[in-house]
Amino acid sequence: MIGNIVTLLVSWLLLTLIGLLYLEIVKYKQEKDVEIFIGFLNKFIGQNYYNSHSFDRQFNSLLVQPQHDYCIQSDLYKYYHPDVIMNDVYTFREYSGLVKQALQQHYFDVLPNVTLHKRNKEIPCKYKLPLQLTLPFTYYDQLALSFKVGQSSLCLFQNYNHLPQRSSLSHKNQLMTNQLKYLNDIKNKGLDQDCLTNATFLPKTYRLFDESECKQFFSYLNSTEYQDKVKLEGPQFIVKMGLEVHRGRGITMMFPQETEELKDKFQNGYVCGQIKTYRVAQQYIGNPVLFKGHKIEFRVYWIIASTNPLIAYAYDKTLIRRCIHPYDKFSTIKGVHVCNTAIVKKTLQSMLNETQEQGQDEDDDDDNNELTNMNNKKTENINANSTVNKSISDQEDLYIDWKLDYLQELLLNQSKIKNKRWLKQELLPQIDRMIIHAIRSTQQTFAKDSKLGEFFAADFIMTDDLKLYIMEINYNPQTLKTTEARLKQHTKMVQDMVEISNAYLRSRYIRFRKIIDRVVEKLSKGKSRLQDLVNPKMGQEIHQAYYSRLEPNIKISSTNLFRLIMDDGLQGTSKYKDLIQEKCLK
Repeated sequence: MIGNIVTLLVSWLLLTLIGLLYLEIVKYKQEKDVEIFIGFLNKFIGQNYYNSHSFDRQFNSLLVQPQHDYCIQSDLYKYYHPDVIMNDVYTFREYSGLVKQALQQHYFDVLPNVTLHKRNKEIPCKYKLPLQLTLPFTYYDQLALSFKVGQSSLCLFQNYNHLPQRSSLSHKNQLMTNQLKYLNDIKNKGLDQDCLTNATFLPKTYRLFDESECKQFFSYLNSTEYQDKVKLEGPQFIVKMGLEVHRGRGITMMFPQETEELKDKFQNGYVCGQIKTYRVAQQYIGNPVLFKGHKIEFRVYWIIASTNPLIAYAYDKTLIRRCIHPYDKFSTIKGVHVCNTAIVKKTLQSMLNETQEQGQDEDDDDDNNELTNMNNKKTENINANSTVNKSISDQEDLYIDWKLDYLQELLLNQSKIKNKRWLKQELLPQIDRMIIHAIRSTQQTFAKDSKLGEFFAADFIMTDDLKLYIMEINYNPQTLKTTEARLKQHTKMVQDMVEISNAYLRSRYIRFRKIIDRVVEKLSKGKSRLQDLVNPKMGQEIHQAYYSRLEPNIKISSTNLFRLIMDDGLQGTSKYKDLIQEKCLK
C-alpha cells in the first residue's frame, strides 16, 4: 500500500513537472513569437535616416554604444511591462539647461550622467540606451542620424523630439524657397486671390543665391525709387544669413555703409550667380507696433507632434520682447531694430564694461550711469555675468512675459482696435493660419513617421496698421531662465510637450498590443505560421495602427497650454480648424 502511495506521489510529481515544463515551453515559444513579431514590426515601419557624415562627426558625442538588437529587447520589455509606457515617462537629455532640469524634476532620467561631447572621436562609449527609455529628448538629433532606426534607436514604442528634415522650416533660405514654391503652386492652380494673400506668411524677400532674384535686388537698390524710400522711411531691407543661423547672428541692417559693402561684394549685381552664398534680403518692416517707444516682437512656440499624419500644436503663452533702445527708423544702432535676447545681453554686457572702465577713472554719476540705476539693489561682489543676468531680470520691459491678452489691451488703449475679443477672433486665428501655411509649404520634405516631432518657435512682428508677418522660425528655441516668470513658463511648456508626445505614444502602444496579442494567440494554437499571417490585409492594419491619433481613453489634460492647430488625419477644412477655406485646398 505504501508502495502504491509512493508510486502515485511520484507519478503526480512527474506529471506536475511535465506540466510546468510544458508551460515553460509554451511561455518560451510565446515570448519568442512576440520577439520575432516585434522585430518584424520595427522593420516593417522603420525608415532610414542614417547619415554617414553625421556618424563620423557625432557618433561618440553621446558616448552611447548602439546595440543592434536594442529595439527588439526594449519593445519586448515594454510589452511585458506596460506600466513603463502607460503610467511613467523615461527620458534623458544630453544638453544641460532648463529643459534637462525640467525633465529630471518631473520624469525618470534614465541617463542622468550623459553629457554632450561634440565631435568627440577619442573618448570611448560608456553608456547603453536603457530598455525603459520611452521619450528621448535630446538637443541634437544623433539618435536619428547616427543610429539605425528600428534597430538601435527610435523603436516602435518610443517617440522622438526631432524631425531630420526640420531645416525646411528653420533654415531661412529653405523656408523662403518653400514659400515661393507654395505660392507659385497656388497661382498655377488658379486659386482665389484671398487664398494667395492668406498663404503669404513672410515679408517680400530676395534670395541672393538665386541669380535672377539677386540681379532684381541690386537693380532695385540702384533705382531712384529705392533711394527716395530710404531718405523718407529709413532702411528698406535686412540681409540675413540662411542655414541654421539665429540669435541675432548673420543679420545686417541695410544702412548706407552696409549697403555699399554688399554692393562691393556682389559687384553691384554683376557676379550674382557666381558667388556661393545663402544670404537673403528681406523687406524691413519699418512701421512696427511700439511699446513705450520701443519696437516689439513676439515669439510663438509650437510643435509638430507627428508627421504621419501631420499634427501640430501652438502654445498659448507668448514671449513678447522689446528692443533695448527706443525706436528710430533712421538709427544705425542694431539694438534699435533687432529685439533678440542675444543682442540685449551683448548690449548690457557692453554697457557694463563701459561702466566699469569709467568707474576706474571717475566717481559714479547716478544720473548718467544707466546700468547703475538698473542694478541699485545689487552688492558689489556680484560678478559681471550675474550682474548682466540680473539686469535683464530687473528690466521687466525687455522680456514681457504676458499672454497676448496684454497686446490686445495695449492696442485697445492706443485705439488701434475696438473689438475686445480681437485676440481670439482675429489675432490667434491669423497666427495659427500662418503657422499652418508654413508647415504646408514644407510638408513635402518631411518623412511620414509617427515617432518624429520637433519643437519650434516662430518670431512674429506686427505693423502699426495691424499687418502680421513671420520673420523667421527657429528649432530648439532657447528656453532661458532670464526671469522667474520665464522659468515657470518654460518648465510648464516642457511638461506640456512631454504630455502630448506621451499621449500619442500610449495610443500607439494600445493599438499595437492588440495586434501582437491577436497574432500570438493564433500562433499559439499551432495552426498558423507568422509568414502566413503577414499578408496585405495585415500590412494595412499595421499602417493604420501606426497612423497617429489619440485613442478614446487617452486624453490631453485641460491644463495643457498647447492648442491643436492642425491634424491632417481629420476631414476637409477641419484639418486646419476651419482656418483655410475649402476653395483654397484644391
